[in-house]
Amino acid sequence: MSEILREQLLQSGILASAALLTALFVIRFLVGRALKRGEGFPPLVVRRWTASLRNVLILVAIVGLVMIWAPQLRTFALSLTAFAVASVIAMKELIMCFSGSALRTLSRAYSVGDYIEIGGKRGEVMDFNLLVTRLREFEKQDGSFNRTGREVILPHSLLLSSPVRVEGHAGGRVRHVFSMTFEPDANLFAERAAIEEAALAAYAGTAAGHSKRQRGAPAVSRTEDDRPPSITVSVGTSDIGKYRLEIVFYSKPELVGDAERAIASRIGDRVHNLRTAGKVAVRKES
Repeated sequence: MSEILREQLLQSGILASAALLTALFVIRFLVGRALKRGEGFPPLVVRRWTASLRNVLILVAIVGLVMIWAPQLRTFALSLTAFAVASVIAMKELIMCFSGSALRTLSRAYSVGDYIEIGGKRGEVMDFNLLVTRLREFEKQDGSFNRTGREVILPHSLLLSSPVRVEGHAGGRVRHVFSMTFEPDANLFAERAAIEEAALAAYAGTAAGHSKRQRGAPAVSRTEDDRPPSITVSVGTSDIGKYRLEIVFYSKPELVGDAERAIASRIGDRVHNLRTAGKVAVRKES
């Protein structure tokens, strides 16, 4: 048992370290004592030599201990490196989330209330922290701001791999697009201007009703935000030859759903009247 313990002590470097430190301590003691007893040395020279000796012995001790414990230090360094690599791999997503959060903060990409798209998800920013951003989701259709009623939690690591598209800022207007398809039995190209006027009137009624609900009283004068925006109606054809109306307007996000329904109803009613009038005219001619 004593032989095994002795071999372990010799292999561990404890005895060699103790011997090195003891030898250095003895050298410092003897040399320091000799310098203090030397009558021919000025006090300034003694202090200089003592300081130099101390520094040299400390350097020798560091180099000697490193050489003695080199195998153990090499093993420890390899273990520490393996642990660091494993930690980075395990916490990769967490580190990327913190990095994405720093990117968002430094670039001021968006704030609470903005309307953004990240990684194919669109919505209004409800909240964010160091790890995630919480969105109130919009429909996937490009240009639509109708809410789905769901909330989406997006990790900030997406900011490092996907571009952020800011579609509107808090309190501002957003560009909303939707389309309607009709049978080609009425000349919608000639009625485009009238359809735009009908859509504008429908939006004005929706905006007035929204202002009344928000203020608790009829809106007498409109501010810049309450003023109805311009509405553009484009007439085209689908792949199967039907008429396709694309309606574009700018509005507050909370008004988009009601405005789209009102405009679609007014346009649908207008086109239905055109089709009915055309059928009546054809019957009279026949």
